[in-house]
Amino acid sequence: MGRAEAIEDPEVRRLAKLFRTHPVWCEAARRLSPEATSKVFFRHRPGEPWRLVRRRDVTLLERGAAEDPDLAFCFTPASIDALAKTHGGVSAFALALFQSMVEDDPDRRVELRVIAPFTRLLRRGYVDLLLRGGPRLLWFGAMHGVRTVGELRRLVETVRRATPAPWETDEE
Repeated sequence: MGRAEAIEDPEVRRLAKLFRTHPVWCEAARRLSPEATSKVFFRHRPGEPWRLVRRRDVTLLERGAAEDPDLAFCFTPASIDALAKTHGGVSAFALALFQSMVEDDPDRRVELRVIAPFTRLLRRGYVDLLLRGGPRLLWFGAMHGVRTVGELRRLVETVRRATPAPWETDEE
């Protein structure tokens, strides 16, 4: 999506702006490799693919399928609202994102599909980002059974799926 192409949907536009300009989100993204990319979907726009890419140290949300994505996310308008309120550093952002993934209310939940193997997540900076998350993020991980890098690797390999989730294919 070029600069000239406007995003009509206010929720998609809001998420795109957060990735581009929110200080905490930008700080987190700077820790990732320029090759890091993700698929993005929106609950209120089923089956419509978007991609997150890094260009010149800026994270852009663009229309279309991601090439060789690491992760796939599905956001709801309420999850975007909750994440937009994130203040603090990278650990606050990571904690807010992970809390939204285990949210009981599906209208506030961010869905995640891990696509890449652990080694690629490590190489592209995702694991380092988690390790720098600080005590609150470590506590959150421990509360969910992840206390070591080995346990994180096993979790990633357990939840990793090559098959798209229903929200990626408009089959819900």
